[in-house]
Amino acid sequence: MKKLLLLSAAVLVFAAGANAQESAGTPPQGMRGTPANLPDVSALGNITGYLSDDRADTGRNELGINEVETAFQGYIYPEMRADLILAIHKHDGKYESEICEAKASFLRLAEGLSGEMGKIHLDFGRINKLHSHHLPMADRPQVLANFFGDHELAGQGGTLKYLLPFIPFYTQVQAGFWTMAGHEHGVSADNTADVLDTSLSTVTVPALIHEDADFSPAGKVYTARLNSSFELADKTELELGLSGLKGRGAHYEEHMDNVEVTGVDLTLRLWPSAYKRLTFQNEWLHLKREVPAGTLNRDGFYSFLNYRADKYWDFGARFDYAENAWPGISYERALSGIVTRHLTETSYWRLQYKHRNLDGKNINEGWLQVSFGIGPHSHELE
Repeated sequence: MKKLLLLSAAVLVFAAGANAQESAGTPPQGMRGTPANLPDVSALGNITGYLSDDRADTGRNELGINEVETAFQGYIYPEMRADLILAIHKHDGKYESEICEAKASFLRLAEGLSGEMGKIHLDFGRINKLHSHHLPMADRPQVLANFFGDHELAGQGGTLKYLLPFIPFYTQVQAGFWTMAGHEHGVSADNTADVLDTSLSTVTVPALIHEDADFSPAGKVYTARLNSSFELADKTELELGLSGLKGRGAHYEEHMDNVEVTGVDLTLRLWPSAYKRLTFQNEWLHLKREVPAGTLNRDGFYSFLNYRADKYWDFGARFDYAENAWPGISYERALSGIVTRHLTETSYWRLQYKHRNLDGKNINEGWLQVSFGIGPHSHELE
């Protein structure tokens, strides 16, 4: 009898411990137990081969590592998440390190209200927020490069997002405030130049000793976005978005450079079967830039059609139209063909051909891209 009582007591103690562990719940992703509290770690590589028949392109006909990215992610408190993403990427033949994103996300400040703060890829349109290894193409559409620069448009600041409760389908509004660095270039008040404004009148402005060909917003920048998603029919989804940006251009410290960008995006998705998907994605941007030469109004858009035939193969085509952000206007039209083979959920290889017409000059370009990753950030649904 004594042994039976001791055995019963041991069973009760074990059951109580199991119930206590179950009531504690499973720790969220990125927290592998209270003592360790380790983040999810990811590492990614992007190998790119690039060919071009443009002899003025100094980066053509090369194969090598284009970017290496690491990510440390996890929950630091219930409904509060941290993401730290670092990268080394190739720019003008040299490798540069940068903080891609370093942000804290507050998933539920109130009912339907969330927010982010830190360094963040701006939620403008459909593609800007995506990292390069998540893109369904080897390069970014030219209108984004002309209006936002060669890389993703990112700023330091914060944003608030609110999910509208009185609409029967998903609709979210958000607003953000950011600080962005301007371009580094020399300028002298004693060194001036005469340029033609948009009415062909002569205007005297400070002359830049050297200047990047890239343009992007800088200084204090304000953004807003409204996006909705709803079901059109069975296995058919439509996403609509409106984006706005107001701030200054990259050369605001040397001369007047006020910038406004408006964007509209539309994405239609169809799922014929479990592993097949048809995506039709479109984005239009309008840039208004006030500089000493006058007020510039520029437009650009792209249309992207992609068909996922099964779990492994994607076939896509993209048309680009882009005007530049400078007083001397240029026009570019391009057509791309894209084939992607998914090796796993976190790795793929891609071939892309692009024919460009830049102010009447024809240019042919090609990419071989191999992207691989370890960890959750490398997953395309991350």
